[in-house]
Amino acid sequence: MKRVPLAEKFSFANGSNANFIEAVYQQYLKDPDSVEESWQRFFDGYEFAENQMDKSHLSQEGVTAERVRLESKVEAYITLFRRSGHKYAKIDPLNQGIPEGKELSIEANGLGAVDDEDLFYPANLPVGDGIKFREIKELLAKTYCGSIGADFRDVVSEEAVSWFQHIMEANRNRPSVSKEIQMRILEKLIESEGFEKFLHDRYLGQKRFSLEGLESLIPLLDVIIKEAGDAGAEEICLGMAHRGRLNVLANFMGKPFDKIFKEFEGTEAQNFDIDGDVKYHMGFANAVQTSSGKTVRLFLAPNPSHLEAVNPVVEGFTSARQILASDVTKEKFIPILIHGDAAFIGQGIVAETINLSHLPAYGTGGTIHIITNNQVGFTTDPFESRSCYYSSDIAKIVHAPVLHVNADDPESVIWCGLLATLYRQKFKSDIVIDLVGYRRHGHNETDEPSFTQPLLYKKIKLHKTTLALYGEKLVREKVCTEEEINNRKKAFRQSLQKQLERVRGGEAPADFDYPPEFYDALKHVRVSAKDLFTKVQTAIPEGELRSIANNMSRLPKEFTPHPKIAKLYKNRLKMLEGKGRIDWGMAELLTYGSLSWQGIAVRLSGQDCQRGTFSHRHAVINDTLTGNRFSVFDNVSPKRPGLVTVVNSPLSEAGVLGFEFGYSVGNPAALVLWEAQFGDFSNGAQIIIDQFLSASEAKWKQSSSLVLLLPHGYEGAGPEHSSARPERFLQLCGNFNMQVANLTEPAQLFHLLRRQALREFRKPLVILTPKSLLRHPKVVSTWDHFASGGFFEVIDDPAVKNKKAVKRIVFCNGKIFYELDQVRSEYDNLDDTVAIVRIEQLYPFPEDIVSNLIETYPGATEVIWAQEEPSNMGAWTFIRHRIKKLALRRSSFRYVGRKGAGTTAEGSLRSHQVEQQRIIQESLGLLEPVVKKSPGSPVQ
Repeated sequence: MKRVPLAEKFSFANGSNANFIEAVYQQYLKDPDSVEESWQRFFDGYEFAENQMDKSHLSQEGVTAERVRLESKVEAYITLFRRSGHKYAKIDPLNQGIPEGKELSIEANGLGAVDDEDLFYPANLPVGDGIKFREIKELLAKTYCGSIGADFRDVVSEEAVSWFQHIMEANRNRPSVSKEIQMRILEKLIESEGFEKFLHDRYLGQKRFSLEGLESLIPLLDVIIKEAGDAGAEEICLGMAHRGRLNVLANFMGKPFDKIFKEFEGTEAQNFDIDGDVKYHMGFANAVQTSSGKTVRLFLAPNPSHLEAVNPVVEGFTSARQILASDVTKEKFIPILIHGDAAFIGQGIVAETINLSHLPAYGTGGTIHIITNNQVGFTTDPFESRSCYYSSDIAKIVHAPVLHVNADDPESVIWCGLLATLYRQKFKSDIVIDLVGYRRHGHNETDEPSFTQPLLYKKIKLHKTTLALYGEKLVREKVCTEEEINNRKKAFRQSLQKQLERVRGGEAPADFDYPPEFYDALKHVRVSAKDLFTKVQTAIPEGELRSIANNMSRLPKEFTPHPKIAKLYKNRLKMLEGKGRIDWGMAELLTYGSLSWQGIAVRLSGQDCQRGTFSHRHAVINDTLTGNRFSVFDNVSPKRPGLVTVVNSPLSEAGVLGFEFGYSVGNPAALVLWEAQFGDFSNGAQIIIDQFLSASEAKWKQSSSLVLLLPHGYEGAGPEHSSARPERFLQLCGNFNMQVANLTEPAQLFHLLRRQALREFRKPLVILTPKSLLRHPKVVSTWDHFASGGFFEVIDDPAVKNKKAVKRIVFCNGKIFYELDQVRSEYDNLDDTVAIVRIEQLYPFPEDIVSNLIETYPGATEVIWAQEEPSNMGAWTFIRHRIKKLALRRSSFRYVGRKGAGTTAEGSLRSHQVEQQRIIQESLGLLEPVVKKSPGSPVQ
């Protein structure tokens, strides 16, 4: 067929547009991939239409410009439904304000005059040689505007877009459902609704955060696990907030009903001095059998009321499990995150977590996100809580497809579950199911929702439940009878009642064992104060240590580092000579290298941590000619490669720290560390610190050995880059839940981190790490410090020769020690009268060690706590009563440091220097007259 210029075929192509479109078309003919995607699709349709008309034996003269334009309009009409049909789908069970859909009308698309029987040849509809216009309209309306609104056209992968179109259009998004599957759906709805109503009747007024209005979540999860199991999945890792959690625990996870009832009765015993948590925050693990007979392990992570905080925790847990199981394809371990609609769009940690999904060090092969969309956030309407069309729109940052589905149509719901599982397993990417329902009660069962949504709750009150609607459908279709449904409901309720009666009769629930595959991740070891101070063999024979250091300090022959990096590595080799003078950076690398030498995995992540914020680490370096990367740990132990991973994280605190916490739970044998770029950047992850790091053991018996490295030290950098806010971490310490340290020597870091990895139990560790001390000439350790001894909670003053002559003991920690020591050395005999003692471990506080040390200074009449931080910050308020009761037996005790303040540090370098000098001089008694406070007097 002779080609006619496009400008002659399309009325919109005139003037300057015509030249442009013709140019783009000619470029398309040469190379289709060279033009923008939307033009590709347009021209694809045009070419296909012309080819189809050739096949239909139309003469060349019969192919009019009008016919070509009509074919192209039909192509555009199909594309419009695929892209925008979801906005007009019947996804709201309450039928609130569905748009009229004028955008999709044939009149609005220039097709009003087309006869329904007219034959068209669309480019990529799943049809034969031709399809009637009436059939096109029916196909599009049923596929894209029924109970499912599929929003998938922003997916980057053309293959994925075509996959969705083909699989959904082939059955009009309404596959046939067997009687067996329908009865399975019915069974799950009976369990879901029956459980909620039973709890409502038996525990009226108790909070449970009911699933009612979204009961089809249970059959949705049921089909996901079935399809995932059939596709080779062995484990599903879930995270969710409290809405519907009890129902998921009971009817999906298989948590025994009698255990749940015992929790409601308030008689569940607490063990190990654990404080516990409310029942709708608890986690669980089980192995369940799917409807097709496969066994799949399920793990539901515990989660506080900070709703979405669990998201990165689950991703980290899943990642660790995948690595431990060598799940390279990431098909065996699948994360599922269940969100509330208001929280999904409202909480920033969701975006942080989604951003991790395709990053090499964080990706888990795609997450199935389910939004339990009850169309209200506590008392807030959607128009008040989001600026976008859907609550799911935040997932567009990774172009994730979204399936919006009416929760009152459970057959469509399970079809979405099947699609989501197949998509995740095939494309290894995130996908979202927006399960649109409602909330039958208030935010909790003691709340009155009609105060704030009176019209909505009038509708809800009159609206039949999903079970009632689906039961009516099955009766109409003669799948079962109403009597059969009622009998099933009655039988389920009676089984619940029997279990409740046994609990109330004092019968203990049967013992329940987690799947053995979870043993290491879920075991909890009770520890005492004695355990925390028991020495651990952390030293390494010098010969082994030198071999490790040598392996880490040699670069490949064909590698061209930056000249300054080359010099750094030469200096590291020099550290191997003689007794060695190992600096902080080398000591840290030796720690990780020595652990990998012993077969222990190490994972360190944080912003810029491959190099180190202060350019001290350089664990991964770049070839200046090729850009290739080299890890210093690649050569540590050829028999155990890849055990040390150092990751540059995205610019995220909460998301990344949550991920690393979950990773540390999933792989408790590994040493997992997170480094803040500056110590106070941990502020951005405070929820993870407060709710997980410090409290997970007390609330959920969930152990973690996660280490936080927080650069800290007052050096005139201003309020934002001075303090890691140690006072906040110390305030969180209690009942031996975590450890806090501020170290002054490289060997101390080596032994402390090795102790952390080698202990039999797990406790989080917060280390205030140095900045200027990284290159301080005195902050070095010799080989014998690594090859013998261990970690010292307190370091006595090595400069004091005669302890009996000491009149003043200055306790401190961190960088200020070196400033005190330097000024003291400038005065004759001052080291005879002033002892400077470092408390390296602040919590658990080494009370016995400090007490015994004070006794070794019999002539001391004054004890001082010196710190850089303001008095309402740092360690002072935590440590004052601990040292005070030891010191006041025969000495005065007082504080030296900055006065209380609303900000951490001075903004002026000069002001900082003046104040720092005053603190040093006053601590050493160099200010005259020294104003002494009476013992125990308060600090303002």
